[in-house]
Amino acid sequence: MSKSNRDVKFIIYQVLYIFVLVVLTMKGADINLQKVLTEEEAVKKTYADSLKKYIDSMLALGLVPKIELDSLRNIADLKNFIPPQITPNMITLQTGQMVVSQSEFERLSKQEQEKLKEEMKEDVKMENIDVTPLVAAPLVQYTTNSITNRGNMPLEIYGDDGGQIASIPAGGSRSFTMGGQKTVTYKQGNQSKTVSTRENQKPKINIQPLKSGGPDASLRELQSVVGYRISIEDDFVGQLDVNIVGPVKVETKGNGVYDLVLKYAASKEQFERMTENGSSPFRASFTVTVKDKIAPHSVSRQGQYTFGEW
Repeated sequence: MSKSNRDVKFIIYQVLYIFVLVVLTMKGADINLQKVLTEEEAVKKTYADSLKKYIDSMLALGLVPKIELDSLRNIADLKNFIPPQITPNMITLQTGQMVVSQSEFERLSKQEQEKLKEEMKEDVKMENIDVTPLVAAPLVQYTTNSITNRGNMPLEIYGDDGGQIASIPAGGSRSFTMGGQKTVTYKQGNQSKTVSTRENQKPKINIQPLKSGGPDASLRELQSVVGYRISIEDDFVGQLDVNIVGPVKVETKGNGVYDLVLKYAASKEQFERMTENGSSPFRASFTVTVKDKIAPHSVSRQGQYTFGEW
């Protein structure tokens, strides 16, 4: 009930109280604990309750009843009081007001109370959620990262450009490819944490000579053994594209390691034809190129064999 309705109801009850005092005064009642009225003349409680219910019904409809009291009227006449029926023609509505029955008003009030209880339950439920502290794992640029969300709320990851990189449900895992973001922001519920990413370093090419020859070395001998071992150093060797070009046979050893065997000439006659316009010592070179399939990295190095005869 609004404050204005409570004020009106208070005034009405005050008027009724004054009305009783006026009647007692006019009837000349003595304050001597004797009955002012006989039981037959008194207004029964059921009639008083009926009048009270009538007034409450009007207030529930947003109406303010006008009460005019006739102090000369016999109070016993109230025993026959019958609350009038409120019809639409008796009601003037203001903007935003509407007329509903008492039962409908009670139903709507109960519905509003139940809705308020549900909202309070939801608030308590949210307060009771055990929020797992946000863990911001370091991510590496230009490679595939895998994150497991061990919290009980969805985890979202954003790049420094504001774009979403990944969304991971509670208790789930995701793998995603990072670009060149310098920082990322983790968000989970009301928690947020920004961390720097780790740079994807350029790969390194190590060329180790095992039997690379010399001015008097035999080509036939060099072509029978491993002359060089190539090692690629990188945190993510699996995303590298390695290309070795030259008169060599490449043997892949795994994990970025390659052995090279010189294959310059298949016979002495071919050797002589290939070197007839040159002078000893002779040289055969090769080139190793490594490109990252995700990062914009590309490096290359060269190696060389030396020999003087077949």
